[in-house]
Amino acid sequence: MRVRIYVEGGPKGTHADGLRRFKNGFKQHLARLDPRLHILDVSPCGSTEETIRDFARALREQRSDFIVALLVDSDAPVTADDPAIHLQTKLDSAKVPQNGRTNIFMMVQCMEAWLVTDRTALEKCFGEKLRASALPTNPDIEAVSKTDVLAALDAAVKPTPTGRYHKVEHGAKILANLNPDRVGDRSWHAKNLHTFLRNTLQS
Repeated sequence: MRVRIYVEGGPKGTHADGLRRFKNGFKQHLARLDPRLHILDVSPCGSTEETIRDFARALREQRSDFIVALLVDSDAPVTADDPAIHLQTKLDSAKVPQNGRTNIFMMVQCMEAWLVTDRTALEKCFGEKLRASALPTNPDIEAVSKTDVLAALDAAVKPTPTGRYHKVEHGAKILANLNPDRVGDRSWHAKNLHTFLRNTLQS
C-alpha cells in the first residue's frame, strides 16, 4: 500500500526548485527509517491551513491504493494524546471528516525541533564552526518552545559562514541528512509517525 503524506512547508507558487528540494529532502529523511520508504509520496503544501485543506481534498478524492496522511507543525505545546484534538479547530474549518482524522501527525512544536536533534546533520549543512553547545539539550525536544528552538538554531549557526538559518535555503538540506532515530529518541510524536510508516510497509 502506497502512502501519500501532506506535509507543512516548502515554498509555494513559482518556487518550483525550492519545492522540489524540500520534497526530496523529506523523502530522503523518512527513507532512512527503511529503504522501502523511498516510494513514499510526499506533498509539501505551504502553511498549516493550506496543508490541511489539501489533505481534506485528498480524503474526498482518495484512491483505494493510497493511504493519505497529514504532517503539520503544532506551533505550541501539545497536551492532547490525539493530534486531531490539538488541530480540531483547523480540521473543522477545512471540513475534514471525522472518519478521516486517524492518520494525522505533528512536528512538535515545529520542524526545526526535529533538525536540532541531529548535530551531525547540522554540521553537514553549516560546517565545523557550528556552535553545537547552543542547541537545546532537553531530552524532550517537544517541551522546548518554537521560539526557543528557532533562537537556539540561529545561535548555533551564527559563527558559521552562513550566519543564520533560513528555512527554505537550509531546511531541505538538513532534512536529507537527518537521522530519524535521533529525532524519535526526543520526540514522541515523531516516533508515532515512524511507527505508522513502518506499519504501512507490512500492509
